[in-house]
Amino acid sequence: MVAAWGGYIFIINLIPLHVLVLLVTGRYSNRLYVAYNTVYVLGTLLSMQVTFVGFQPVQSSEHMAAMGVFVLLNVWAAAVWVKETLQDPGKFRYFLKVAILSVGAVGAVVVAIGMATGCMKFVIFMSLTFDVDISPFTGRFYSLLDPTYAKEHIPIIASVSEHQPTTWSSFFFDLHFLVFCFPAGLYFLFRDMTDGGIFLILYGVSSVYFAVYCC
Repeated sequence: MVAAWGGYIFIINLIPLHVLVLLVTGRYSNRLYVAYNTVYVLGTLLSMQVTFVGFQPVQSSEHMAAMGVFVLLNVWAAAVWVKETLQDPGKFRYFLKVAILSVGAVGAVVVAIGMATGCMKFVIFMSLTFDVDISPFTGRFYSLLDPTYAKEHIPIIASVSEHQPTTWSSFFFDLHFLVFCFPAGLYFLFRDMTDGGIFLILYGVSSVYFAVYCC
């Protein structure tokens, strides 16, 4: 997908969004942990083999959502394991408070020592030297969130036909009666909620938003 389509960023962010929604709705499971970690690790390593992508999956802001959910999922799995091991809600809450305070204290101490000894300046210098800084969002990404952005700031992107809002006539001639079945499909997905159904809901709603925005 990365080698064939420059808009792979849409899927790369849609998958972690799906995982995040599953975590928030209390649908965490071991199969979710194994599936996402496998997809993220192998997908990142394989995508970095594509020449024009390179190290963007670990340097670009557009990929940070996938990395953030990867870290969050592993922390969540560790918390679930500790909770099952302790088997006492009171002990787990105490452990959670101690863990959060410890991580915050260690981070503050590291930053303070780094600033006092000048190590932080060395780290920043090495980051700039080897160009490992996180690149900002591109105009294509902003256009994905707000299709009017390209018209105002990057006309060359707005001039591409695939970046133009889809007309309702194109929807009808391409999809026919399926256009009217979409709301019914959402109804049945919400009625019998499953992990796969949540992904279809996110995919369908986000696709419709990006397709008909500003029509």
